[in-house]
Amino acid sequence: MGGWRRWTLAAAVLWMASTVGASADVVVYAPGAMGEALEQVAAASGQAGKPFKLVVGHSPAQARQIADGAPADIFISADPQWMDFLTAKHLLAEEPPVSLASTRLVLVAPVGSAFAYAGRPGENLSAGIGEGKLAIADPDTMPAGRFARAALEKLGQWQALQGRLATLDHVRAVVAMVEHNEVPLGIGFASDVAGDPKVRLVTEFAPDVAPSLEFPLAVVAGHERDDVAAVAAFLKGPETLAILHARGFADPSR
Repeated sequence: MGGWRRWTLAAAVLWMASTVGASADVVVYAPGAMGEALEQVAAASGQAGKPFKLVVGHSPAQARQIADGAPADIFISADPQWMDFLTAKHLLAEEPPVSLASTRLVLVAPVGSAFAYAGRPGENLSAGIGEGKLAIADPDTMPAGRFARAALEKLGQWQALQGRLATLDHVRAVVAMVEHNEVPLGIGFASDVAGDPKVRLVTEFAPDVAPSLEFPLAVVAGHERDDVAAVAAFLKGPETLAILHARGFADPSR
């Protein structure tokens, strides 16, 4: 089993089991992409007298669990379409989802790479791959993969790269492969590589090529308690935003 496959399996187990603030009554379901940042937020929220239990997982699975009656009070999604899924089932409180933060699609390389690419139509991305592959998350299941495919299609590179893609289960596995020089290039989100000394940002894709990914937050219907409202307010507040900024997330773009 390759290093990135072991990493993916271990990470998946960790995310599904991860909880913070187990003694709190308010339960927040959140994506793995925000896991480390929200652990820090949970600690700050507890110190402010507004503790919550953080359950980190895969947004599609968490949305389906909420639809099946899982005891989540607040849901933060790494993909707005899963918030839409719950909205269509009338499973969210009347207040519409609020974007907590956003992130941008980026092309990264190992820190020693000198490859240059501006992300303009007509540029040959395969030139930077050589005999290797471009790592992306699964475009059928992961937002980073879906955004990567859409961007490559707009740039006219998608068909040329068929057979030269390493398609992985999660964007963090993409970053791990780039870190270990297992691939010459990878596509992920800026928040996944912020502060990583082993990768180099090659380019941030332009908004007309890849729009920002939003992370919407909503209270689950039937859970509109005072303590839930207090935690939701903290999650939308300046202290949380400062922590997210430090972790590479940007302000909501909408």
